[in-house]
Amino acid sequence: MHLKALLVCAVAATLALLMAAGASDLAPVLLELDRGEAAPVRLANGAQRAVRLLDCREHTEPYYESANKQTVQAVVSADVTVDVDGVTRKITGGPFRMPVAVNGVSLLVACTRGWTGGIDPDALAKDVRLEASDASKPWYSNERVVFPVRNYRWHAMNYQHTYLGLAVNQAKLYYHRGEDFGMIPDLEQALAITDAVVTTVPGPGGDGDSNYVVLEGSAGLRFLYAHMNATHIRKDLQPGSRVACGEVLGLTGDTWAGHPVIDPHLHVEATGKLAGRKIDTFPLIAAAYRTSFPDELLPVAGGWRHASAGDSITLDGSLSQAADGTELVGFDWRFSDGTGAHGPSVTKRYNEPGAYSEQLTITDDQGRSDSDFVEVFVLSPGQKTAPPYAWINYYPVRGIRPGTDVRFLTRCSSLRNLSIDYGDGVSEPSAESTTHSYQRRGTYVVTVRGESAGAGPGVFRVRVIVE
Repeated sequence: MHLKALLVCAVAATLALLMAAGASDLAPVLLELDRGEAAPVRLANGAQRAVRLLDCREHTEPYYESANKQTVQAVVSADVTVDVDGVTRKITGGPFRMPVAVNGVSLLVACTRGWTGGIDPDALAKDVRLEASDASKPWYSNERVVFPVRNYRWHAMNYQHTYLGLAVNQAKLYYHRGEDFGMIPDLEQALAITDAVVTTVPGPGGDGDSNYVVLEGSAGLRFLYAHMNATHIRKDLQPGSRVACGEVLGLTGDTWAGHPVIDPHLHVEATGKLAGRKIDTFPLIAAAYRTSFPDELLPVAGGWRHASAGDSITLDGSLSQAADGTELVGFDWRFSDGTGAHGPSVTKRYNEPGAYSEQLTITDDQGRSDSDFVEVFVLSPGQKTAPPYAWINYYPVRGIRPGTDVRFLTRCSSLRNLSIDYGDGVSEPSAESTTHSYQRRGTYVVTVRGESAGAGPGVFRVRVIVE
C-alpha cells in the first residue's frame, strides 16, 4: 500500500478512537483559520479560550529544483500573529520550533499556505493551521516516549530532515513531514517510541514501497516508521501485536520504492486528528530525546538554508535547548571560510556559489558544550546545475573509545575529487566506505570536501565524540 493511502486509513481509524476518548486523552487539537477567524480551545478545567488569527507573513529563500533546472522561492518561516482572549502574540513557524504559551494556550504553527505544496502536499484550505493545547499540561500529556533510534546522538549525521524543512536536491520543491535520522543501514536498532499497538507491517518480502510499520499510541496518535529493510524487521510483529515503549522493531535501513537508496535513514512521523492533516513531530522527538538522554544539550544550527551569491543571511541558533535545570550561556560559530562569530543569531554574507557547512557550538552554565551544523546552499544567478551534496554517516555513534574502529559511509551528488578530514590531523581521499580510529578522547569535526561542475565547492561536516 502506498504512503498516501496508508495514512488516510491510519488517520481515519484514529478519528474513531478520538471520538470515543475523553478530553484528557487527546493530543493537541488542530485549528485551521483564515485571517480574522477564531476557534475555541477547551482547557483541562473546562474553561475555553478563543484563538483568533490576526495575520500571517511568510518568508522565503531561493530553492533549486533539479528536474526543471530553475530556482523558485520557498517558504522557510512564517510570522503568525494571534489573539487569545485579548492577549496578542507573534509566533514564528518553521523547522525545529517548539510550542509557545499564549494566555494559557500552547500554540505551534503546523502549516501555512506557502508550505502546503511540493512533492508531499498538505491539505490546507485556509491561511494557517495551528496545533493548540492547554499550556498547563505537557504537549502530549499521555504519551511516554523514548528516542526511536537506540544509541543515537542528537544530529549525529548531516542528513537530518525535520518537519517543514526543505529537503535538498529534489526534483520539485519538497517540504518535509516527520523526522529523518541518517544512519548506516542494518546496524542500529529502531525502537517503539511509545507503548502502542501495531497496525501495519510490510511482511517478509517488503511492501514494494518504504516498508511501513505503523504503531497506534494511546493519545490519539499513530507513528509511521519508514525505510527499514524487510529482512531486519521483527518477524513476529503482526497487526494487533502490542509493543512496549523502547521495544525493538528492527534495524534502521535504506529501502524506498522497494529498492536501496543513496541516503540511508529512519523516518518517523506522527499522524492523527483529521484525515489528510499533518502534524509536527519535532516536539515529540525533542521530548523523546530528553527521556533517553536527559543530561545532553540539543544544539540546533538550522538544518538547511539557501541564499543567492552575494546575499547575506541570518543564521539562527536560538532554537537550541539546554538540559533541564540549566541554561545556555555561549553561542560560537565557526564558518567554512575560517572566520567566526559569537551570539545566538549572526549574519553571514556569501559571495561565491557552493555548499557550506557552518558549525555552531553551544555551552551551558555547567561548562558542557556540543555542536551542530547548518548547511548553506548558495546559488548563482541562472544556475542550471544542482548544488553539491554529501551524505556522511558513521557507526558506532556512541561508546566510541580511543582505538575503536569507526566506519564512515560517505556518498555524494554533484561532487568530485572528494577528501575526508577526520579532525585529528589525518585526511585522505574519500571513498564510499572508510574506517578510522581516534587515539585520544575528545570531540572531532569530520569534514568532507569536494568540487562540483558549475555549482561551486561543497564542504560538509559532522562531529564524532570519543569518550
